Amino acid sequence: MPYYLLLCRSITYAQRMSRALERSGITSRFFRPPMGLSDRGCSYAVRVGERDLPAALERLRAEGLMPMRVFYTDGGGAFSEVR
Repeated sequence: MPYYLLLCRSITYAQRMSRALERSGITSRFFRPPMGLSDRGCSYAVRVGERDLPAALERLRAEGLMPMRVFYTDGGGAFSEVR
């Protein structure tokens, strides 16, 4: 199943992002990103569904909680960065 990972700088930031998305009805969860997606040891990722990305980014922008980087996967294990 395709989805996006929104990388953020800390677990606290990921929790804030996830709560903001949940308040606006967007299902998300946060966890440590897969190896190789971040060069920072304390990074976390927030996962959102493929169809939810535009609304998620709009909501996060309104909350002042933008991700460091965004990655896409079709579920096969390979990730590509979205600019």
